Amino acid sequence: MDLFLFISVIVGMTFIFLYFVMNFDLKKKKLEVEEKKLELEKRRLELKEEAEEVGEGKL
Repeated sequence: MDLFLFISVIVGMTFIFLYFVMNFDLKKKKLEVEEKKLELEKRRLELKEEAEEVGEGKL
């Protein structure tokens, strides 16, 4: 009975550890995605400004 309890506790602690690791990794991935979105938005605005400058130059 003691061995069963010991194994159960170890398995439970392993699942708790994996939950926290996966949760941390998910937060890290979300931050990376947000950074990429901001970078793309910044590039889009720069390209839009360049296009407006070229358009004004032709007039």
